[in-house]
Amino acid sequence: MKKKTAAPGNRLPLGSVQANGSGPAHTRHSHCFRSMGMKATPLILLACAAAISFTAAEEKTTEKTTGEKAKELLKKAEDKTVAAGHAVVNGTKKAGRAIADAVTPDSDAHKVDVTINDSDISLPKTLGAGKTAFMVKNTGKEKHNFRIQGKGVDEKFLLDIAANDTKVMHVQLKPGTYQVTCPEKEKHGDSMKHTLTVQ
Repeated sequence: MKKKTAAPGNRLPLGSVQANGSGPAHTRHSHCFRSMGMKATPLILLACAAAISFTAAEEKTTEKTTGEKAKELLKKAEDKTVAAGHAVVNGTKKAGRAIADAVTPDSDAHKVDVTINDSDISLPKTLGAGKTAFMVKNTGKEKHNFRIQGKGVDEKFLLDIAANDTKVMHVQLKPGTYQVTCPEKEKHGDSMKHTLTVQ
């Protein structure tokens, strides 16, 4: 019996796929890959979107961290400014206190009354050691000053004491001997120079 052969017009080109899916294997695989590629496109888009979202979130976190660091730096600067302000205030208080000390003794100081006039200085000859507030009153008609020297101490008022005025000098006295004088009147003799003993 003779085998039937397909007519030349019915022959399929090499590599084509017949209607029943038959044909060369590589052609069928290529068709499958194209189908998978079309289906994989949405997955790729989703992956890209997820990557973009992750990057944006990371940038936001970094921005937040930078903001927090900036906030911390500002807080530290603010604290330093406040500390500096306190130092200025304390310095102002001390300066104001120096002026107040001219007429007001410290509460923790031992108060000693001193009277100075145009020819004499009157004060106790013996005192106890410790913080002492010399309350110097000028009862004369001229300006006078008050100076105490000894045991590493050499103090006097920056400005003279006006007539009928009173100033206060704070001195930390140690046991020993001190010289008390009126600098402007030292040449007038022993009446303006006294020896103070601290026990």
